[in-house]
Order: sequence, then C-alpha cells, then structure tokens
Amino acid sequence: ACLESLIRRRMQSLKKLTDNGKKTISIIQLQGYVQNVSFKFEESANVVELARLKNLNLPTDYIEFLSISNGMFLFYTEISGFPMGYASEVYSIDKVIAERKALPKSFNNMIPIMHIRDVGDMYINEEQRRLGKPYLTYSGMQASQCFDLSFSKWLDRYMVAGGNEFWNF
Repeated sequence: ACLESLIRRRMQSLKKLTDNGKKTISIIQLQGYVQNVSFKFEESANVVELARLKNLNLPTDYIEFLSISNGMFLFYTEISGFPMGYASEVYSIDKVIAERKALPKSFNNMIPIMHIRDVGDMYINEEQRRLGKPYLTYSGMQASQCFDLSFSKWLDRYMVAGGNEFWNF
C-alpha cells in the first residue's frame, strides 16, 4: 500500500476539521488560552500552473502542497472582537513569481514561499537545496542558517504550534 504523504494528510485533516475553511476551530494557545482560528484554502493548482515553476528548484512536498491548495491563509484570529487577520500566508504560484521578481539582486538564490506576521517572508534557498542541505529560511535567520526540516515537516510543526514561532520555544 502507498503511504499518504505528510503534506496531503495534514491538508486533508485541516480541510475536514474546518469544513474546507468554512468553520472556525478552537485551539489551545500558549499560557493556556483558547483561541478560535480559521483558515482559507485556495483551488488546487493544475499541471499548467505548476509548470510555471519548473525552472525553480522547489521541493516536491511544496509542489504537492500547491497541487492541493494554490496558496493558503492560516490562523485568522480576533482578539476581543478586533480582527487580527491571518498569522501567515503560504504563497500561491502567482505570488511566488511576483514576490521573487520584487526581491533585490542579493536575494537571487531565494524563493519566497510564505509570509509570517511579525516574522517576515520565508524562503527556499535554492543554492542550499541544490547542495542537498537544509533550505528553509526566513529574514530573521542568519544568511547561512536554515531550518533542518522539509517544507511539510516545518508546516506540520507550525500547525501543531498553533501558528506560533515553534523555533523560538
């Protein structure tokens, strides 16, 4: 039997739990608070859309994510009725391409794939990936430093951490 991938299992669970993003769910946050959060999924990317990324050295689990939801907004919250918005956004194909074009030349090995509120953009370091080294990084990390996690494992931990910066725990 073929094992279902972590990214597919995570996305299917989240879609089922939230009725495809229509329902909010309650999660336990740091310091014991309960928070209601919601998610917004996009349509899956088709083969033609995914082909637009073929020149980029993207990991298969990220490509698989886009084939399930071409972009996604995570952890929408309100505090005392005041909308805080989404904690993060995994970029769609269009947004990856647009954000990459807007980057300064010094970022030519970086592929922006996500934005995290209060943290900044998250990138795939193409050169590190080509060398078979850890490749996920964000603007707050030192240039050569990367998470020693695949995209799917990083996203899984981020979800379990309730949209909090688990790497600072």
